Amino acid sequence: MAHKVSDQHRAEVEKILKYLKNMEGIVRTSPNPEQKARVQKELSKQRTRLAAIVPGLDATRMNHTQIVAALEMSGGEAAGAAGASAAGGGSTARAAATSSGAGTSGGYKVLDKFPIEKASPNSTDPDVNFLAGVFTAIQKEYWPAISEQHCQMDFSRGAERGAMRTQLDNVLRNMKVLLETIEEYSSAEQQDFREQLLKMKNRQTRAFIFDANDMLRKIRDFMEPLLEDIEVNGGIITNKTETLRFNARYEDATVLEGAAVADGVQEFARFVQEAIEHLNLPQLKKKEPHER
Repeated sequence: MAHKVSDQHRAEVEKILKYLKNMEGIVRTSPNPEQKARVQKELSKQRTRLAAIVPGLDATRMNHTQIVAALEMSGGEAAGAAGASAAGGGSTARAAATSSGAGTSGGYKVLDKFPIEKASPNSTDPDVNFLAGVFTAIQKEYWPAISEQHCQMDFSRGAERGAMRTQLDNVLRNMKVLLETIEEYSSAEQQDFREQLLKMKNRQTRAFIFDANDMLRKIRDFMEPLLEDIEVNGGIITNKTETLRFNARYEDATVLEGAAVADGVQEFARFVQEAIEHLNLPQLKKKEPHER
């Protein structure tokens, strides 16, 4: 019997299904037993969440394919949930091309939740692919948890958060421009145009890696007082014990759904620290235009 998904929960169900598909791919392909155990724990949480919002669906014992088959969704939506990877190089196809869809396999508690994938169909630089995945996760999963909608901070720290968001947006914008250049270079045919694009691609790659590495360290520095505030139950964050509930209509976050605000802040900080450790780059000195 098909289980009907209400219009209210349809967007959230689709996001959970995509998450399940991605994470089940890691369980199948990862050589790291500890990583598999962590991912299976996250899968269990998401299946439980799905069972709670779809009446009568016992998703706790089902895999992604079985859940999709059991849900009453329109053809387009079901196809999107079941086979997003079939068109346009979806997440599973990209993951297979980069580390077989596995995470870092570095024994990271948080970072290993997210597979390293190609940032775009023709992106081959491992640092670009890794950083693109990190900043996509920050944008989608972690920044919402410390946004003003969910995390109430004192005036000073709130203003600093706003400035940090502006810098984050700049990194995301530069990442988008770089990936567009990579794809344009891949499809260019005229030799002189390819040479110009190659120079652009190399310059943008260096700038993105520098800016992304620097941004991660700025976020880490911003988070340190928040972690201390949580430890001493201070007054920077005023709603530490409130539960994170994201609105599926305009927020994509699922990983921290149901967690306390304090727990969300701590996981975000750990994710950033693990990303810095895995990237393992020094705090680079950016060359001024006159330097050679």
